[in-house]
Amino acid sequence: MYRVLIVDDEPIALDSVEYIIKNSLKELEVCGRARSGREAIEKAYNLRPDIVLIDIKMPGINGLEAIRKIREFNKEVYFIIISAYDYFDYAVEAMNLGVVEYLLKPVKEEKLIEALEKTISVIDQKRKRISQELELKEKLEIIVPTLENGFIHSICMFEDNTEELKNFGRLFELEKFSGYVMAVEFGEKEIGGIQNKISASVKTQNHYEDCRDILKSICQCIVGPIMLNRLIVYVMVGSSKDSFTIKASATRLAKDFLDRIRDTFGEVSIGIGRCYQEVVNAKKSYREAMQALQTLVNSKDNILHIDDMIEEYQDAPDFENKFEHEIYSKVAQGDLNSTLVAFDNLFNNIVDSVGNLEGIKDQCIVLIVGFTNRWGDIAKDYYKVLNKIMTSANYSELKTILRKYIERVINELTMSRQLKINQIIEKADNYLLENYTEDITLDDIARVVNLSPYYFSRFYKEASGVNFIDRLITIRIEKAKQYFESTDLSLKEVSGMVGYQDPNYFSKLFKKITGYTATEYKECYRK
Repeated sequence: MYRVLIVDDEPIALDSVEYIIKNSLKELEVCGRARSGREAIEKAYNLRPDIVLIDIKMPGINGLEAIRKIREFNKEVYFIIISAYDYFDYAVEAMNLGVVEYLLKPVKEEKLIEALEKTISVIDQKRKRISQELELKEKLEIIVPTLENGFIHSICMFEDNTEELKNFGRLFELEKFSGYVMAVEFGEKEIGGIQNKISASVKTQNHYEDCRDILKSICQCIVGPIMLNRLIVYVMVGSSKDSFTIKASATRLAKDFLDRIRDTFGEVSIGIGRCYQEVVNAKKSYREAMQALQTLVNSKDNILHIDDMIEEYQDAPDFENKFEHEIYSKVAQGDLNSTLVAFDNLFNNIVDSVGNLEGIKDQCIVLIVGFTNRWGDIAKDYYKVLNKIMTSANYSELKTILRKYIERVINELTMSRQLKINQIIEKADNYLLENYTEDITLDDIARVVNLSPYYFSRFYKEASGVNFIDRLITIRIEKAKQYFESTDLSLKEVSGMVGYQDPNYFSKLFKKITGYTATEYKECYRK
């Protein structure tokens, strides 16, 4: 339904226009009538019509001036002018005011109906566009946080993902900005590190949306998910600012955020990395922010920029990359002994490089998170392992916890892999048993188990010890033996029934496999 206001100083004109509308356009509702420009403005303000049909020459405020005034408080209304004056200047001004149609009196019914239908179409298109924009905005509200989480994970993850970061940079138009990482850690500090990390994590999860909204309101940023009791934020900065200004602004931003959430979360620590022009350096800023955060563990301060560290900062060893190449790859192969040897060496390296127990625990947590990202279904109950890591008292205990966890994951992966292998082999064998009379190709059976033909051929032989053709031949010969043992069918008949159209080929194959001709086998069996 569309609301129409009719404005004319002549009662007969009001009556005729209203009559046409009511009798010809059921989707229109005449919500009011006015006989002057002033009355039109007042009624338009109160009634909020979609369409205003208005004359130009009226007592007091004329139609064009009334249109201007109505436009000031209602940008969405559409105007149709009905005038007895065919003045070029009027028409030009009307078009400048966005009037849809300029009709001359006496207006013909079909012309008025055509103008109204045109206006309805314009309104419908605009409403549809607004609806689509709102729908798109709604979808973006859902998608954007997921994409932002992906970007933050790319910053934190181990492998070289330069292209992925560049893609995210294009997606978020980060090439227009420099940027730095803020690492926020929730939880009370005590000697040796943050206490009750899991409790802090649960509390933070419950208020995550509040944190995200606050950050979005005070800076242009990308906010990651809650990772245990930490929140990683990438802050975008105008590229024209100098390094000192950026550092000072980053510290003020961190303090502002801390002040806003302190009442809800209690103690919060924030480490800040350096600002870099290229988005691929966000990983470096992340490591710097984490180094600054680690330094805060034994400090009374709650905010630290990497450039404010008194001690010399060195980029931390890239243990995450070593996890990728030395641990996860061996786990994927199911090689327990090699994995444990690689872990022992890497753990000792971490101890030598990091030194303090809390820093080593952090690396252990990163290792466990990597397991859950890759083998979530297998690496279950990882929260229990994280809890054990955080409550462990020394290096030896930490190492034992990780070794047991790695051993359990590999064992479960091995069992899971063997189960899947058995299921594939069983499915393939069942297909052969049910279709041995048909001309089965490698493509046919590979499609059944949903593997590529090349891979299936190698997979089947490695898993079962024979290739699938030999397995099919064995099934067919066994079926042929059963026919020879229980019936008087001829070799030609049996050959066709077990999938061989050439009796001569079948005869040679049967002799090769069993050592007997068909006739010899019958005689031998029936003695």
